Amino acid sequence: MAAETRPSAACAPRAVKSRRSRRAIGLATSATPAAESHARKPAPLAWLRPKPAHARAIEAAVRRSRERRPAGASEEWLSRLAELIEALCEDWRISLNDEKVRAGAVGIVLCCHTDSGREAVLKLCADRERLRAETSALLTWMGGPAIEVLAHRPGALLLVRAQPGTRSQLAPSQLALLLNALHRPATAAGADLRDWRASIAAAIAQLPPLSPLGRELLREGKGRPLRTLHGDLQPANILKHRGTHAVIDPIGLVGPRELDVASAALYNNWGEESAARITRLAKLTGTDSAFALRFGQLSAMYTALAQRY
Repeated sequence: MAAETRPSAACAPRAVKSRRSRRAIGLATSATPAAESHARKPAPLAWLRPKPAHARAIEAAVRRSRERRPAGASEEWLSRLAELIEALCEDWRISLNDEKVRAGAVGIVLCCHTDSGREAVLKLCADRERLRAETSALLTWMGGPAIEVLAHRPGALLLVRAQPGTRSQLAPSQLALLLNALHRPATAAGADLRDWRASIAAAIAQLPPLSPLGRELLREGKGRPLRTLHGDLQPANILKHRGTHAVIDPIGLVGPRELDVASAALYNNWGEESAARITRLAKLTGTDSAFALRFGQLSAMYTALAQRY
């Protein structure tokens, strides 16, 4: 940031006195060339003064994004990131907090507060389709067990900050209740959710050995009721919030419930083998345990094969 300019301490009093003297005798009061020269000099060591929290946060966001480039982040997106953050802060009337900027595989998250003092988080993502699906899921769950959306636009999302925001390891019965609350029929708010079949097809295309099981799941899933799914219900995405739990960072899918049941059981280990966890959670949620187990098998195969390809 450019150094702030101010009159030199030694010269400023003299310049003021000179202007007063000239005013008293009716002469022009414009500064002399010498005074102008002194006024343009920066204060000694001005660059050492700390920058405002807002500016430090923006610099940190740009730096972290370059250190750990989010998926889909082009050089153009990175070069315009500071400008984008400034525009969002102005449009949404938010101020950035002087806290560590979090950078992940899909975007960056900055802590902030609204002009009314409400604590919030600003999430930016270069992959607009990915964030659009996340936003769509959160809007579908408005008034339910998800963090509240304050504002959104392509590539940006403003959310209420969870308080205290600590991660939660839920017991099987609690996790089942959470899944039941999340698995709502897709509505107009969920128009941008990802189709579960596209996710299976992408996995098959990436890892051809998954084809037989993947195609079997696609056949078996035909005609089943479709619900809004989280897709990444791990403890880090279930936060304590004002005496209850709120989910964050959904992949945002529309598909059969068993996909989410299997994923949640694999992510949340309460001391049983993975197949036993899936079977237990399927029973608690009233879903098809055999179908859920096949989703779990596909996930395990994907994890094992991805290391070889």
